[in-house]
Amino acid sequence: MASDDDFESTTTTSRRASRTRSATRTSPESATTTRQSVEVDLPSVFPSEIASELPSEYASATPSDVLSGLSTALPSTLPSGYPNSTDGMVVLPDGAGITIGDRKYDSFLTKEAAASYRTLNSSVTGCYAQNGAMPLLLSDHAMCNLGFHCPNSTDLMPPQYCPPSFECQAARSMKGSCPEQGILEPIVCKAGYYCPPGGQNQYPCKKGTFCPVGSFEPWKCSFGAICPAESERQIVTVPFGFMIAFDVLLGIIVAIGFFISARRKRTKRNYSVVKNEKDLDADDVELIPTGDRASVATFHDQDELDSNPDFKVFMHFVARIIKTKEVGLSFDFEGLEFEPQRGKKVLKGVSGSIKSGSMWAVMGGSGAGKSTFFNVLMGKTKNTGGSIKINGHAKDLTKYKKLIGYVPQDDIVIPELTVRENILHSARVRLPMTWRDNEIQEYVDSLISCIGLSHVQHSLVGDATRPVVSGGQRKRVSIGMELAAAPMCIFLDEPTSGLDSTSASSIMRLLKAISKLGVTTITIIHQPREQIYTGFDNIMLLGNGSMIYAGPTTSTSTYFNSLGFTFPTRENPADVIMDIITGHGQQYTHDRNWATDSVGSLVDQWSSKGMRTQFLDASTPPRTASPSNSVISTPEQEEFLRLTMKKRGASWPAQAYYCCKRSITQQVRTKGSFFFEIGIGALAGGVIGLSASAAKGQLFRGLYKDSFIILSPAVDYQSVPQVGLLGGMAVGLAASAPAVRVFGEEKMIFNREAAAGHSMSAYYVGKMVSVLPRLFLSSLHYSVFMGILATPIMAWTDMFIAILLYFFCVYGLASCVGMVVKREDGPLLAVMASLIIGILGGVAPPLSKVATWKLEWLWRMSPGVWFTEAFVSQCLLPLDYLYFLKAASEATGFKLGQFSLDMGMLFVIGCVYRIIAYVLLITVQRKR
Repeated sequence: MASDDDFESTTTTSRRASRTRSATRTSPESATTTRQSVEVDLPSVFPSEIASELPSEYASATPSDVLSGLSTALPSTLPSGYPNSTDGMVVLPDGAGITIGDRKYDSFLTKEAAASYRTLNSSVTGCYAQNGAMPLLLSDHAMCNLGFHCPNSTDLMPPQYCPPSFECQAARSMKGSCPEQGILEPIVCKAGYYCPPGGQNQYPCKKGTFCPVGSFEPWKCSFGAICPAESERQIVTVPFGFMIAFDVLLGIIVAIGFFISARRKRTKRNYSVVKNEKDLDADDVELIPTGDRASVATFHDQDELDSNPDFKVFMHFVARIIKTKEVGLSFDFEGLEFEPQRGKKVLKGVSGSIKSGSMWAVMGGSGAGKSTFFNVLMGKTKNTGGSIKINGHAKDLTKYKKLIGYVPQDDIVIPELTVRENILHSARVRLPMTWRDNEIQEYVDSLISCIGLSHVQHSLVGDATRPVVSGGQRKRVSIGMELAAAPMCIFLDEPTSGLDSTSASSIMRLLKAISKLGVTTITIIHQPREQIYTGFDNIMLLGNGSMIYAGPTTSTSTYFNSLGFTFPTRENPADVIMDIITGHGQQYTHDRNWATDSVGSLVDQWSSKGMRTQFLDASTPPRTASPSNSVISTPEQEEFLRLTMKKRGASWPAQAYYCCKRSITQQVRTKGSFFFEIGIGALAGGVIGLSASAAKGQLFRGLYKDSFIILSPAVDYQSVPQVGLLGGMAVGLAASAPAVRVFGEEKMIFNREAAAGHSMSAYYVGKMVSVLPRLFLSSLHYSVFMGILATPIMAWTDMFIAILLYFFCVYGLASCVGMVVKREDGPLLAVMASLIIGILGGVAPPLSKVATWKLEWLWRMSPGVWFTEAFVSQCLLPLDYLYFLKAASEATGFKLGQFSLDMGMLFVIGCVYRIIAYVLLITVQRKR
């Protein structure tokens, strides 16, 4: 403010009867100058609100009286911003033109000068906070920004800014707002009301509309939303109703499932009382060897092929599938060696021959090389020396993987499926694509009957921790999954391990029946009971990676007798042999000079030409690989074999469909974890929504546009990004642990099926598609509760799409984690990975700061940035008319107005994660 010495005084010299005055101006030295009097109507200069504040003596005075009386406080200098031109010319009633450029303020009656009278003191200027405070004009006419209320502004009295009080300044500094600080100061339209363009009026929002702070028109509420009169936000209810409908439908499905399950259990209990002899326990399956096979007194003598029509049906189907004269595969191997590390040979010169349709046992102590021999023969491990021939031809066995069955030692089955579903899936995927579904069903029926599981075919398989069927039945399911593919050869790794004697005998009787179909059966067996041991046609003994014996089971005692060993009458011959080949056979020989390195001596004895010749002369079937012993397939048989392999397996779309269907069935069967995941999603959305509910949807506060920027409170650029950050982290916590189990629980299943010729990509795509309903429901529950509590301005559909795609990304990332870590470590590391991509969301540190480090590209690789940016963009853009959003964009580093790009990038990143997971699946997991 100017000092008193800088002001001039003006006196009034006359008054006209016609309400005109002659204004006189007096200098500090009382010099008087007469001016022409003019007539001005008081309301045209002073609005009623202003006129009411004038001193009482001005109530009947003319405007010139008022102005003359106030002139003692007029400044001698022109206020800044007043143009010294004729633009502000006002033509007075008598025709005199007075410009605002008069430094002595003779032109006080122009519209700018009339408005500037309020700079004198609070009682007249209209500023409330400080007496004599000088306001700042926000415009030279009655301009009022959209979203503001300017009730007193006119062309003569444009909006202005008044210095705030201490309380108001404190409120604005703390991101709050305060009432207007002057009569002409604009104020943002309050929540629940809207101010039409011009800002002269403020109306309450009607029912069915809502008005956030700074609305210039009512915002129409969504269909079904809760919007009472004077609402500042809408509570969207249609998605909530949609969610409830889904939940009710799921509840009905679960109830029906429980009803069917309970009814099935009652039927099974009744059936177990009246079941006929054919469906007694599988231990009653009676299978006997035929032809020149070993005689097993403990096996029943009835030929199941003649007594059970299902065996004939099964054999008919197998013959139809194979379409070759020889049902089975023969193997010749010469000098097999495997040396994983230099100087450490696991296999050393193993040679032998396995006829098609024969039943072999491979025995040896721990570390003897049994599993390595298996893997080399099946082609899972590449031999470092020697050769393998299949049907007399040197070929890689992996080319025949569609014709090979492998039953691992562990029962690798899907516990959430029934006995029939496990076997049926294998049949559908691996049988010829030309087969109709009813034919596959009939084939599976005959197979289930053959393996003695008809009475439990609709029971869940379960696993070791949640047993439903017995261990022996679960083992038969594992075998049945391989037989469903009608293999020409089947490898079994210790099929009797962990079983009681009764279950083990049942398994061996089953394998005996399988070999009778002409399928070559090769089994690793560890210290079997006598009944099991004598059931094999041939036996191969390994020690220290070398061959100790290979030939008929009935000739083993003869061979070891020739070496000076005796077999006690009441001893299990398998136990005696295991003692001998593991170096503990001294008790069975009278030779006191038996070598200390007894295993090495046994290897040397077998490899010596004299002993081989002596034994072979006394043995019936020869055992060494030689051209005379090999069965060489004809070109016609090879062509049939090639065509058979070509037709094996369902088409890629069919395999993907079956895998997807199987996975959905698994999810339905694990209802607890399914609903738990959905509940966690709802809880996470509710917690994040509750944290933002106090803001009532007003999560952003920025700088007002244009000249109204001076009225801005402290900006809030962090609340919206923080809600996006916390939302992304909550999604990660809710989805990462369940997502890692999608593949983490089935790594061995995948390896088994891939080794059998299952399309790896079809399996992967089927699994990925199967979790989409899970993603949808989790995202739905999350976004519904977050939307109801947080009520952000962004459209609910936009929020749902963003959350769904972020769930999609988290599932993909968790799949990557699950491929490279152990099953038990997967959930924890997946949660950590999801937190990392959430932290890299561009909030802390802000993306604008990251850009100065030249590392924005790294942050942009995280889905968290695109998710948060989308949330920020959709919450800010509707307020573009009110706030200067460019400043917010530059401060945060987020780009506004590219929601489609943000969603597209989330989808792309989610797909990239899945591609990486697939590469890891077919590399890391297959190697393991």
